[in-house]
Amino acid sequence: MPRLPLALALVLASCAAPAAPIATPPAPPAPSAAATTPPPAAPPPVVPACSLAADLPPLHAPRLDLRAPAPSRENLRAWVDLLADPALHGRAAGSPETRRVADLLARALLSFGFSPPEGHDPCVPFERDGVRDQNVIVHLRGKKSPGGPVVLVGAHYDAQGERGGEVYPGADDNASGVAALLEIARVHASRGSELDLVVVAFGAEERGVLGAEAFVAAPTVPLARLALMVNLDMVGRPLLDGSPLRLVVPGADEALGFIVGARDGARTRALLDRAAAREDTSLYGIPEAALTRLGYASDSVPFGPHAPTIFLSDGALADYHKPTDTPDRVDLDQISRAARLTLSILDEVRNERRE
Repeated sequence: MPRLPLALALVLASCAAPAAPIATPPAPPAPSAAATTPPPAAPPPVVPACSLAADLPPLHAPRLDLRAPAPSRENLRAWVDLLADPALHGRAAGSPETRRVADLLARALLSFGFSPPEGHDPCVPFERDGVRDQNVIVHLRGKKSPGGPVVLVGAHYDAQGERGGEVYPGADDNASGVAALLEIARVHASRGSELDLVVVAFGAEERGVLGAEAFVAAPTVPLARLALMVNLDMVGRPLLDGSPLRLVVPGADEALGFIVGARDGARTRALLDRAAAREDTSLYGIPEAALTRLGYASDSVPFGPHAPTIFLSDGALADYHKPTDTPDRVDLDQISRAARLTLSILDEVRNERRE
């Protein structure tokens, strides 16, 4: 077939078929949900509870189950892991790390509903025997009128620090006691009570119970109002762990050691026994005089002349004041046992006051 002139071919083609539609560019793809969702807001800055920690980077509280009606193993584990973290260099008394820890404890206790002592922020500084440190002190007023009896529950939060480049993390001595203290405070505040409760995280216990001595010298409540002082020091190991005495203690795996102070000792022991019966907890007692004659002391000792005292402890020698006192060796059941027993002790004091 002969070729048609180009112009005629174009005319014939236009008559033979409809014109092709003009192509339009494809619409841009819809933005994904990730593109339209704004980035998550940065967490609000941590506001220090204690002025003495304002110049230090804050520690962040662990994730906690704040609705647990009883002491929570997960909460206890979170606190022990945080406090015994090697990054805190063993929490030596007077160190920047103890100021950071004090501020963290204060923020936690305030969030549970406690208040600072009147005229102070929660971290109350002291200087004794050349050591400058601080106690963390908070109050929770009971449902009855002010001026009634007070129970003080305390635990020291310092440890051995570092020696020769090794960290002494102090998981049992005494991150365990502080973890129990925090869960006692949280649960007690959530339940409400007629009792006035004072919670103290003592500083510089390892330097000679200096924080307890400082509180007794300048108490935030009159010592005459103290119905009882409960001290938690080393409650994270099986009873007498590492001691041959353990072999002669029946049920040592589920027992908790205690020392009752001499002041009003018979009544205090009876109260402790009632609380232990409620919790089905076995107890193993050590005379306070035997402890002090051996040169040992804990934060309950300075309170002894002024108030009845109960000192709860595992009495363990395994890893005591060693770099091996680490969180993986802590017995959460023992810490929980101490926390539950202390809550029952508070209930027994309340019941006693009702009679």
